Amino acid sequence: MAVSLRRRLVLLLLVVGLVSQVGCGTRTSYKVSGQAQYKDGSPITGGVRIIRLEPTTSSTAAIRKVATGEIGSDGSFDLFTRKPGDGVIPGKYAVLFTVLDKPVGGKLLIPAKYNSAADTPFEITVDSDKIGLTYELEKQ
Repeated sequence: MAVSLRRRLVLLLLVVGLVSQVGCGTRTSYKVSGQAQYKDGSPITGGVRIIRLEPTTSSTAAIRKVATGEIGSDGSFDLFTRKPGDGVIPGKYAVLFTVLDKPVGGKLLIPAKYNSAADTPFEITVDSDKIGLTYELEKQ
């Protein structure tokens, strides 16, 4: 009886150990951050300044989620998928921008191509941390 109980206990400990290791050792998101400014070097201004990564049609991402972030008054951004700090899921993305003069009924301050996955000149493959990125946009 004691041997059977010992085997069950060892088996239970092995199962608990294996279950606790599932998902460990693989990275499911990466830090993506940098600066965005106008081509003339001036800061991006406006009531709304958003950068977002939209999975491309050719993306091999296991989970196809948009990542987004606000562009600070100094041009800095830090992208996230669900909540600030959680990073970006690996994959290939179109880099899109929305810059409006005001939050409600705002006028676009950059060319529309930056807000379209089909037209944006920017793409990124997230397969590791991408820190120190720089994007330069044209003014409208």
